[in-house]
Amino acid sequence: MLEKIIFASALLGCASSALAASNRPDGYVTICKSGETCSVSSSTNVAFGASDQFVYKILSGSFSCSVATFGSDPIPSKSNKECSIPKSASGTGGGSSSSAQSSGGSLTVNTSAGNGSVSLSWSNPSNINALEVYQDTDSDPAGRVRIASLSAGTTSYTATGLTNGSTYYFWVKYRLTDGVWYSSNAASGKPSGSSSGGGDSGSITGATCTANGSVSVSSTIRVSSGTYDGGCKVFTATSALGDGSQAEGQKPVFIVENGATLKNVILGSNGADGIHFYGSGTIDNIRWTNVGEDAMTVKESGTINIKNISAFAGSDKFFQVNAASTITISNCVVDSMGKFLRQNGGTTFKIGVSVDKCQISNMSEGIFRTDSSISTAKITNSSLKNAGDICIGKWASCTSSGITNY
Repeated sequence: MLEKIIFASALLGCASSALAASNRPDGYVTICKSGETCSVSSSTNVAFGASDQFVYKILSGSFSCSVATFGSDPIPSKSNKECSIPKSASGTGGGSSSSAQSSGGSLTVNTSAGNGSVSLSWSNPSNINALEVYQDTDSDPAGRVRIASLSAGTTSYTATGLTNGSTYYFWVKYRLTDGVWYSSNAASGKPSGSSSGGGDSGSITGATCTANGSVSVSSTIRVSSGTYDGGCKVFTATSALGDGSQAEGQKPVFIVENGATLKNVILGSNGADGIHFYGSGTIDNIRWTNVGEDAMTVKESGTINIKNISAFAGSDKFFQVNAASTITISNCVVDSMGKFLRQNGGTTFKIGVSVDKCQISNMSEGIFRTDSSISTAKITNSSLKNAGDICIGKWASCTSSGITNY
């Protein structure tokens, strides 16, 4: 009996540890739990929630870790929630204390604004092994957008395609050799100047959704007609659709059928096989936080209109085209993929691709690829960085103009 009790206690301890690991945002530490009183030494952005669902509020001094304090319940199904703060802040609660500094030291971001851009610089802790840059239009980290993944030795980055006169906030998330992700301060910058010159990339913004709740998707959402407005909620696939890896046969989170429109959607950390098009369709203001098998796939012929999108962290293709189609993409920010667009390998049907005002970075192979000698592609007024070859394959015509490299 004693052995059973010890074994059960060990299991409970493992379960508790696993839960705690997901009960705070990346770069945050828990200072107290539901019903306890917390304290922060100065105005601090406090997260309240559990199981990766949070609400945020700027608080100072003592407060109760409760729904009453934060004004809403981010996950009613969970009775036990935690209050957590950035590692760059300090606070106490529940008989424990938390400090800003990690064992590897902190990272502070400095900014310098330019014309349509903000340059970031920082010094790295000695035991750093990964970096990511995030951007938003306010200082609340909820809803911030990843705009770049950088090598561990990088100490600067320039965000481009920004609107002059608007204030932007930036964070650098960094992973140390302990395997934990930490977050820098929120550094702000306001671009200024007049837009001029080739490329006209000052209007590149990508998707503008700020997270507004979440939806767990266990079966594909089919948009058969009209417009489906996701309200900027985060739609995350369950394992019923796939695991977001490069495994073939995963299911899409959304299907857009002929003549339908999908807009205002954030695809969560498991993107499964993204969005499938069956015939003509439109998507507008869509963000992939972590591209799964592919972000988008054309399954049946049509005219596809894609605008105001952002996508990050795809191992292979961003866009897969499996049927003759005409595709227009405008105002996009796409980072860290294998290829931007790929016509299904070995096929010879005709596609026509037009890309305008996009920021494309860190493509391990390139932008356009086809095996069809009758397909065409062009990219205009766009900003590229480490994007590889623009044209790969047998294109009848593949052109670029108004391109800037940053």
